[in-house]
Amino acid sequence: MTEAEALYGWAEIDPEGSVVAGETGTWRITYHAGRYGVDDGGVIKIAWRDVSDWQAPQFSDPQAPGYATVSTTGPVTLRPKFEKQRYVRPWRLCVTIDVLDDSLAAGDTVTLTLGDRSGGGPGIRAQTFCKEAFEFRVAVDWCGTWVYQRGPSPSVEIVSGPAHTLVVVGPSETAPGEETWVGVKAEDVWGNPSRAYGGEVHIDGGGLIGLPEVFRFTAEHQGVKRFEGVKAPEVGVYRACVEDRSGDMRAQGNPLVCVVEHQAVQPFWGDLHGQSEETVGTNPVSSYFRFARESALVDFVGHQGNDFQITQEVWQEIRGQANAQNDPGRFVAYVGWEWSGNTPLGGDHNVYYPGDDGPLHRSSHVLIEDKSDVDGDCTHVTDLYRALRDVDALLVPHVGGRYANLNWHDPRLEAVVEVYSEWGEFEWFLREALEKGYRVGFTAGSDDHKGRPGAAHPGSGSFGVYGGLTCIWAEELTREGLWKALKARRCYGTTGQRIRLEVTADGQPMGAEFIADGPPKIAVKVWGTAPIERVDVFRGLEQVYSYPEEIARAEDRVRVAWSGQRIRARNRLVCWDGGLTLDRGQILAVEGYAFDSASEGIAETSEQSVTWQSVTTGDADGVVLELDAPDDALLSFDTPVVQHTVSLGEIAAGPVVVEAGGIDIQVVFEREPLGVGSAVEFCFQEEELPAGCHPYWVRVVQTDGAKAWASPIYVTV
Repeated sequence: MTEAEALYGWAEIDPEGSVVAGETGTWRITYHAGRYGVDDGGVIKIAWRDVSDWQAPQFSDPQAPGYATVSTTGPVTLRPKFEKQRYVRPWRLCVTIDVLDDSLAAGDTVTLTLGDRSGGGPGIRAQTFCKEAFEFRVAVDWCGTWVYQRGPSPSVEIVSGPAHTLVVVGPSETAPGEETWVGVKAEDVWGNPSRAYGGEVHIDGGGLIGLPEVFRFTAEHQGVKRFEGVKAPEVGVYRACVEDRSGDMRAQGNPLVCVVEHQAVQPFWGDLHGQSEETVGTNPVSSYFRFARESALVDFVGHQGNDFQITQEVWQEIRGQANAQNDPGRFVAYVGWEWSGNTPLGGDHNVYYPGDDGPLHRSSHVLIEDKSDVDGDCTHVTDLYRALRDVDALLVPHVGGRYANLNWHDPRLEAVVEVYSEWGEFEWFLREALEKGYRVGFTAGSDDHKGRPGAAHPGSGSFGVYGGLTCIWAEELTREGLWKALKARRCYGTTGQRIRLEVTADGQPMGAEFIADGPPKIAVKVWGTAPIERVDVFRGLEQVYSYPEEIARAEDRVRVAWSGQRIRARNRLVCWDGGLTLDRGQILAVEGYAFDSASEGIAETSEQSVTWQSVTTGDADGVVLELDAPDDALLSFDTPVVQHTVSLGEIAAGPVVVEAGGIDIQVVFEREPLGVGSAVEFCFQEEELPAGCHPYWVRVVQTDGAKAWASPIYVTV
């Protein structure tokens, strides 16, 4: 027994061993008091990381999910409560147990039962994403002084569940006869790679050469297989398909376009934004880079830990792992960090360097004991601009826990802004940048905290959507090649799908700046991962064209979609739990639209009603209804945010939009758009254009709700 165990006590968990991500069960954490005991008025805290979406315990309803109880062998009264942000970051989710009416002596125990089923409840749901060692951190204020002492704490391994979904990914471009690859993944219901998957998949390469017709996964594949040596025999578009017939799972891959020959640049996919457990994320930084390469199958990744948690030792580890796992031509890992000043001081900015190293200028040392390098801190973003004046660096303003303040901008450092991450969809952010006249490109990332960069699922916590991806059109897959392209804004962001997008203005690529005598010819090519609903062309803040000009719609299907976010700041989620009713006729079938997580979706249906659970954070969720009802039938929408009744005749006449405040909070009732196929090509040119600089950019919207945003082309007339 260690000295800490002897003095302050220790804890154990039952059952021990692994926990399947998202499973519902019962776990007992027992604290054994040490030599000091716990005085009357003392407190026991059992805490876990605040990124965790382990179901919140509740102590009031024995029949409801998450019910928890406490018990003791000592002569005391226990008063438990679950609290957020009541311990030191990142251990801010905790059960606080007040010890009252007497004292605990050495050897007395206090047991917290998470998911107590004795009253008829179902138990408690575990965290939905994998963790090599999920710790229940136990800290004791044994003397009632508000000074907490940590003793040994129990932990469990959280592992993936059985396969629920197949995923097919790969590059977006190849040439005839060139060797390329196709990746196949099995994921559990929460988006974790199903590491124990042993299914047999049937593969239809869609004309690709080098893929097996049948492949059996084994434990060594860990739920992911990258097939090398695949070739496209001729020019065209290829989409590989896989099917597990026994598990009724099937998937189609992203479009692989085989071109006559590669041009100067090619598209590469990656995730520039996430962090590991060294700061506020999950699993070590070494696992972070390996997951991006081996499980997400992306081409590049960046690591962006909160600066006020990055000690010199952590900074050395981040740089060491990025440099060790960087593999030019195969996988690029960037060195970087997140400047995490509060919004009035500048807000969140990711900092990247093109090489092996770079200076660390923290926003503060608030969680770092060693203050020996505090003189290097930059407490305001303008201080950071000055500190990096002579450094080759890239700053990316974004909306995270804090949102970046665009009142300040350094065009030399800030070539792009982030439009999308697991925190939500932030088109308002790019619009604000354009309104201020900034010449920036657009990226998307995950801001992953769950150990899954490049393939980040939201789970059931404070992150509302699937993680985004950035496509960079670069000369080569190296740090230097991608860096040059990012600085030139030759990039675009997506909601996580590998939608291939090409946009030019008078032949100039995304991000370009040029002078024209008149309105430029905008050329757009899109290869989607689902049917394309529309492609919108913007000049600055104004939408100037949309393809197709007339949207084809189903006669007997209605889509009801809700979207938006509450505020710009951290607690921006909007809860839409509710439903709708049809007063006459029948609802023949119901499908979900753009739900992001297994914790969301349709709950119950009948011939007259539908209910659901849903949150949005700038994105859209919804339902699609197949109806047999007259035009005067009424749909009544009922959620905490919006209550509205509309007739089917009104919907038939055109989309009905109900605005509800916040940031773009709205509900849209419309006949379901049918889409225009999975490939679109068109040109657009305005008739006239006033003098000045005009940023032309494109937004792609698919019928499944997925989106892409092309970096603007800045045309000066």
